[in-house]
Amino acid sequence: MNGRRAKARRRAEREHSEQQLAAIRAAVPVRLRTTEDGQHEVFQRGPATFVVPIVPADAPAVVREAVSVHRVARLTLDCPRCPSEAKVTEAGLVYVRHRAGCVGDTEVLVRLAEEHGVAVQR
Repeated sequence: MNGRRAKARRRAEREHSEQQLAAIRAAVPVRLRTTEDGQHEVFQRGPATFVVPIVPADAPAVVREAVSVHRVARLTLDCPRCPSEAKVTEAGLVYVRHRAGCVGDTEVLVRLAEEHGVAVQR
């Protein structure tokens, strides 16, 4: 019986995630504001709010490109560099899972920026 409940719960979570992702993808992103520190922009897209880093104009080209890829992936839920996977958690957190080493991945982006002496906050 527990196996059936767990399977039904996973199916319900997957369906909820798919419905939320469809609503997000159907909506046009609307820029709400820039954060007080001037390093991020806040967008609303359907039921989701996204906070994405601003591309630092004075950063090396490789960092600017990585930030751009990250922004596109977050706002469109599709990475232009890898076959990413988007998901909405039970708590409503929207995330994009990138392939290993993709510059659109937050951890890879932060590490790359640090290597070039640029501060990019998560």
